Amino acid sequence: MRQRGFTLGELRVTLVVAGIVVGLDIPTLQRFLRNNAMAAAANELVTAVLHARSEAVKRQVPVTLCLTPDPDAAAPACHPDAFANALDTGFVVWADDTGNVDADGSPDIDDPSDGDGIFDAGETVLRRSPAPGGQITVSATAGSITYMPNGFPRRGFAPVTVLFCDERGNRPAGSGLSSARAVRIDVTGRGQVFQEVARVAEAVDEIAGAACP
Repeated sequence: MRQRGFTLGELRVTLVVAGIVVGLDIPTLQRFLRNNAMAAAANELVTAVLHARSEAVKRQVPVTLCLTPDPDAAAPACHPDAFANALDTGFVVWADDTGNVDADGSPDIDDPSDGDGIFDAGETVLRRSPAPGGQITVSATAGSITYMPNGFPRRGFAPVTVLFCDERGNRPAGSGLSSARAVRIDVTGRGQVFQEVARVAEAVDEIAGAACP
């Protein structure tokens, strides 16, 4: 019987062509994975902002969102103020209330230990998120934001800008949009993601020491 198949030469050519195709696709795949990781990091923070606001209203107690290098710690500590280019920063959301009540049995939000942005014994963690990973750095103009029972930030709150950047920097990744992401939490406590190159550049300028060339 006559047998059919590939010759050794044909098999070699096929393998060479397959290797070239795979090699061409690897940069595209890497770019896709990096973009997904960057978008996930920024979107996760905005989701946490919404979560913190809704929990403050639902529970009628202050709720704090804290950017921290130890989100899994029993007592996480927030970055004190502005910080830049941190590779280890995730966040945690907790009910910033020790459970004290007033004479009517309502939460005593005037207790000085409530809504102070410091995790105290007995306070309930509502959400934890690790650092983004993938060489994504985090920079911010502030380390925490506390929402009051009315759903708005504590009085005197200034808008917060958080920057996510990797080794690609603030470069166009297509359609005039940046490889980096900026999250802006406005005076009402609402979070929004920006990807435009100009808006990311503004975020870099706002945060002392932030690097995202």
